[in-house]
Amino acid sequence: MRLAACIWVLSLGLFIPPPVAASELSVSVIVNSERSDELSLSDVRAIYLKQKRFWNDGTAIVPVNREAGTAVREAFSKKVFQQSSHEMATYWNQRYFEAGEFPPATLASDEAVVRFVAGNANAIGYVAFLGGGQLVRVVVLAID
Repeated sequence: MRLAACIWVLSLGLFIPPPVAASELSVSVIVNSERSDELSLSDVRAIYLKQKRFWNDGTAIVPVNREAGTAVREAFSKKVFQQSSHEMATYWNQRYFEAGEFPPATLASDEAVVRFVAGNANAIGYVAFLGGGQLVRVVVLAID
């Protein structure tokens, strides 16, 4: 009986998909569904470097990150900044000591990012590929 239970538990591992490398992950940049602004990849870069701080209507942009070290954060950093999240931490340490600037806030999951962006008309975030929905709008689809 124990052997059968062990084989059953081990077989569950066959149904778990392998982790996706950051370089292979598609990333969608999302904004609140009420926001009509169009963004290019260079706009996204400027927003996340806090060089572009306001939407076209004059309201402050609220960017949110995923946790450093996650596949989606690494993919975003590599594709948008051509740097790892570790290298971006060095950039933000320098910005803090030069100008007192903090990096964008960090959220723990794609679901948390979607919920935050859906609940804040001024927010922008990124998640592993998302086809869109009623709560958020994809502005830069599948950064490759």
